Amino acid sequence: MQVSLNTAVFLPQLERSKSQLACLLAVDAWPIDNIEVRGEFFAPATKVRELEQIAKLCQKNDWELYYSVPEELFLGDHFAPKLKQQLALAEKVGIKNLKYSFGHIDLLFSDAKLKQLHDLLANSPVNVTIENQPNANGKLSAITQDLAFDRTEKLPLGYTFDSGNWYWIDEDPTKAFLALRDQISVFHLKDIHAKQTVLLGKGDTDWQPMLKALKTDVPVFLEYGTADLDELAGQVELVNRLLEN
Repeated sequence: MQVSLNTAVFLPQLERSKSQLACLLAVDAWPIDNIEVRGEFFAPATKVRELEQIAKLCQKNDWELYYSVPEELFLGDHFAPKLKQQLALAEKVGIKNLKYSFGHIDLLFSDAKLKQLHDLLANSPVNVTIENQPNANGKLSAITQDLAFDRTEKLPLGYTFDSGNWYWIDEDPTKAFLALRDQISVFHLKDIHAKQTVLLGKGDTDWQPMLKALKTDVPVFLEYGTADLDELAGQVELVNRLLEN
């Protein structure tokens, strides 16, 4: 297995309005397994066309395509209203996985809504994962309870573990990893110091033991801004070396 890239690695360029497609063309043929694009960086008018072009680039490189939806899946008494639309788009384009933040469920979430959600997920070839958030909904106690709810209700949802989000809610990422390791479907890797993302090895995250303890089929995505392609290449090489061993 090789490392994967979330387009957050191109954050400086994206903030200057460079497209995700243009950024990804710069890493054509790099030793990576998967790409995760971010919904917030698409222009609505050109989103589908750009996604189709990114999908072609992924096919060329034998990369799987993931999509980070900048929304919560659970919204109290209902789920994300555009989920059906997002699943249809993902299937059309060839996206393997949609990632949502979990959100929260309240007592008004009906059995009918639960069945509707279950049927949508179960009848789609697209995987859906939920991620721990850097807010009260992402506390270890909350996400543990939420994942238990998913299992009890047999919802076909995976779990994206974000190694950085724990810092913003003053929780220990290592403790969280050990508690949730067996439920992780996707791993978002970042190193944090003083609640800021830094290059791997420059922060406080004990990330190497986490990667060594992951199930071997869990993709590892870099998800933090890098200054340029040389810096990104160094981070890719660093993680690939660890994953190969």
